[in-house]
Amino acid sequence: MNTDHSPLILAYLDGTISDEEMARLNAVLLASADARAQLRLWAAADVRLRELAADAACAAPVGPRAQQPRLGTTGSWLDRVLLRGWRAPIAAGLAIGAAFTSVVWAYVAPPPAEAMQHLATLVADSFETGSAPGNGGVPQEFGMWGGDHAEIATAGAGLAPRTGARMLRLLRSDYVGEKSVLSHVGDQLQIIDLAAYRAAIESGRVVAHAEAWFNQVAPGAGEEFAGGVTLFAFARDPRVHRSETWNAWYEGHLGLSGQQQERTDRDPATWERVTTRLPLPAGTRFLVVHIRVNRTKPEPTATPVTFAGSYVDDVKAELLLRPAATVAAENAAQ
Repeated sequence: MNTDHSPLILAYLDGTISDEEMARLNAVLLASADARAQLRLWAAADVRLRELAADAACAAPVGPRAQQPRLGTTGSWLDRVLLRGWRAPIAAGLAIGAAFTSVVWAYVAPPPAEAMQHLATLVADSFETGSAPGNGGVPQEFGMWGGDHAEIATAGAGLAPRTGARMLRLLRSDYVGEKSVLSHVGDQLQIIDLAAYRAAIESGRVVAHAEAWFNQVAPGAGEEFAGGVTLFAFARDPRVHRSETWNAWYEGHLGLSGQQQERTDRDPATWERVTTRLPLPAGTRFLVVHIRVNRTKPEPTATPVTFAGSYVDDVKAELLLRPAATVAAENAAQ
């Protein structure tokens, strides 16, 4: 597919697109249904390739993408739940490109946060309440953290919370009762009921935004870590799928933000910020805010990783509204 807009789409997917090229791409997408369809297919293929690479335990993503490593890793229990159903030849991955239809335009160029209206704050957590996170997999209560082994921690080993007196410490890359083939990612998540915002979501204007700050005590020789944040949209309540009910979980999955991931440095005095956004597809009822620490080196192991000191603080999730005129223009162009 060698068209005039192909280089722009490739530059976007590779994370090398300039501001000028992004403006040109937006203009093309607004004017061309073919370009929007091509982006859907290529974005879907890009995601599938990264997932296939992860399933093969590859250490590197398929292609370079600045500040946006691969979406999935075999070591993450949540990734395994969400992605297992897509282990298929890439042709099958291309065929499901239509699943991105409702989010393609906003996926490419949601307006800057400052250009959007604040609708609601969903999570604003610096872990000062001291409430212990769950360690049994998918949490069974709204607004509560749950997932792999974790605890609330205070300052120690030369590392202090980013704000306040407490922070979240991820302890291990497994949850109680998990039987993982490969394990190197510690996960925590919250499930949020968006029933109160149903009308706004159906308007096509709602964008979910999340961010978190990560820190790491000096890792051992040969070890590297990265912090990540992902948003998932569901039509059905995902709390019932707390273990390996792979297909049932996947059926409710409407969209994902793409995992934004940042490598943590070796200086415990500095915190690394990770942020991501997801335009919510029509039919979204539940939002999953997923934070994680990924031991990127060495390779995944058959036994869970015990983290020497991996921390998260100041997690935020909110709903923003895109301008109504922008949505109207997109709808008119489709």
